[in-house]
Formats: sequence, structure tokens, C-alpha cells
Amino acid sequence: MEEIVIDKKYSDFIENLIEQVSTVLPEDINSLQTSYLKNNMRKSMTLMASSINDNEVFKVLDFEEQCFYIQIIAEWSFHKEIDLFRSGISPKYWKVVMNKIWYVMWEVMYACVKNDSPHSTTLNLVERFVNRSYNEAIEELKEQEIIDEETEELAKGQSNIDKMAQEIKTVENIKNGITISIKRFFLAIIIAAVITFIIMKFKHVGLIGILTFILVYYFTPNKK
Repeated sequence: MEEIVIDKKYSDFIENLIEQVSTVLPEDINSLQTSYLKNNMRKSMTLMASSINDNEVFKVLDFEEQCFYIQIIAEWSFHKEIDLFRSGISPKYWKVVMNKIWYVMWEVMYACVKNDSPHSTTLNLVERFVNRSYNEAIEELKEQEIIDEETEELAKGQSNIDKMAQEIKTVENIKNGITISIKRFFLAIIIAAVITFIIMKFKHVGLIGILTFILVYYFTPNKK
């Protein structure tokens, strides 16, 4: 296959995205799969960049807007390749599935650009059709008896994008929990210091005042 030549601004953008891949790779992806993933991402993004310059609908967009659509190709190539790595499907059929996904992404994005759809709509439609195309490709492999029912179910159950989103949410929850605990710890220290000062300063009167405040606060109903 003849090498596709694209403008340097596109190739620089593509290589920048490829470099970022290493920082978000799951632990269960080995070095051969990593190399395969990066090569396929590079090919798909290069094809998209080339198509952008050959297509009148995409060509009129500014560079930043064009990069938005290249990045969509990159992100879904990343997630669905990883889903295939975990699917139990033989590697020789991975490209068959990905070709269907790349094609449907192009069609959806082309329609969205032509109809001047907002980015949010484009992202939602691409996700819907990517998942549908992935499942249909899996079903075709099952119909052709290339995979069995167990592998079909395993493949359809994969969703790296959902897994990453859940992991991010878990990390955020842990960080929030730690932040709240630290705030409560320092608040407890401040309260303890204030109470100690009042008791030492006002002796029994201070202690009675604090106890009265606690009782009033505890037994006063909360107003919503």
C-alpha cells in the first residue's frame, strides 16, 4: 500500500496523540498489543486527515475543528481495539471489526458536519453507531461460525471506555473522601482548641456554656 502523505501540522497532531496513549494504557495490555494499537491509531488518523483534505465538506473547516474529528477517530480506535484485545476473538479478525467501525465513524461525522451538528450531538451519535457497528460485526463473526456463543458474549461485554470512566470516578471519590477527612480533622483540632481555651479562661462557667450550646444545637430541629 502506498504511503499516505499529509501536511506536517496533521502529522504533528497525530504523533502528539500517539504519545499520550502510553499514559492511559490499561495494565493488561502487553507490548505487542501496544505497538499494534499505536500503528492502527496512526493509520486511521492519517486516513482521516487525508480524507479531510480530499472532501469538500471537511475541507472548509479550520484546522482546530478538523482536529476534533481526527481525535474522535483516535479515541474510539483506542477503546475498541482494547475491547478486541480482551474479547477472545482471534487477532486476524480484529481488523475486520475495526474497518466497519472506522467506516461508520466517517459516515456519521460526515453527516454531522454537513448538517452543522453541534459537537455534543456528533459525539453522542458516533458513540451510538460505533457500539452498534461493533456488536453487529461480532454477530457476523458468530453467524459465520468464526467464534462461538461464549466468545460472542465476552466480546459484547467489553467496554474500555466505561471501565476507564468508572476508574476515574473511583479515584475522584477517593480524593474527595481524603479531602473531606482532612478538613474534618483540622476542624476538630480548631474546635478542640476553642473549647480548651474557653474552659481554661472561664472555668465552670465556660464548661456550662459549652454544654448548653451542644444541648440546644442537638435538640433543635433542623429547618429545611
